[in-house]
Amino acid sequence: MIGANLTLGLRRRTAGVDAHGTRVAGVLGAAGAWAPGRIVRRPGVDGDPATGPGLWVLAADPSWWPVAAGDQAVEAGSGRAWTVVKADLRKSDYDPAVDYIRIEASLASG
Repeated sequence: MIGANLTLGLRRRTAGVDAHGTRVAGVLGAAGAWAPGRIVRRPGVDGDPATGPGLWVLAADPSWWPVAAGDQAVEAGSGRAWTVVKADLRKSDYDPAVDYIRIEASLASG
């Protein structure tokens, strides 16, 4: 079980339109779906050999699923943001109350 210690919002990457009316990919939407989350590993502190250098590991609410590479997790209050590299829904065999999304991400701002 991973206890939450911060509030995260999700910015999904979607198709959009630029200033000239041309369709473009990769536009980030507004942060929404605010939910409890946690920083599981920090690159300079925890040194996780499984994720490699520079990647953070976050735990997020399963209601966000699916989360795609390129989406952003944003911390409420500070505005710190992480760009998702990989996300995996972790389901419990015993109790769905402890399900979470494991997110590997790089720090985008903060």
